[in-house]
Amino acid sequence: MPTAYPEYGKGVFSMISAIIYSSTTGSCEFLAREMSRKLAIPCYSVKGLKLPKGMEVIYVGWALAGKVVGLSKIRKDYNVKAVVQVGMSPVYPSSVETCVRQNDLAGVKVFVKQGRFDIDRLPLPFKLIMKVKCKEIASRLAAKGNLTEAEQATLKMAQTGKGEPPCWDVEDVVAWEKENRNPLDVMKWYEPID
Repeated sequence: MPTAYPEYGKGVFSMISAIIYSSTTGSCEFLAREMSRKLAIPCYSVKGLKLPKGMEVIYVGWALAGKVVGLSKIRKDYNVKAVVQVGMSPVYPSSVETCVRQNDLAGVKVFVKQGRFDIDRLPLPFKLIMKVKCKEIASRLAAKGNLTEAEQATLKMAQTGKGEPPCWDVEDVVAWEKENRNPLDVMKWYEPID
């Protein structure tokens, strides 16, 4: 049972006990593992998740029609302090507000990230939906003209069915978590329940 992490100094603990993710194309897992590495907080997939209920967590989930997939189930069992929504779309100034509204996240810290897209890794129903949506997205972005780097990445994803975001960055999540640490708190370290 760890008592402190040397990279953060003696006596500095996190309010977050775990990072939980749901991933289909690998983006959410990658981002959760990056956060875990930088914050020294364990991360777990929702698949077969057996952690004590009520833990304070960060949830990393993928976006589907504006909803964070799996979030409602996680909220029933855990105290979700932050949500990281990941999708193929570029992040716009209104993205966080939209995520908060569509997922009923008032009072929860929300981050929105662009992730990779791979239509071949999607389950069949989502693959069929995204084939139609990709045509719409590609048409809309192609007509727009002057695209940002993130919009160019989305256009490529929509046209080819695969692609990566222009960058993978979790520094805002890391900074938020560190700012909200209480050095006097005792961190609860949980191991999965067998």
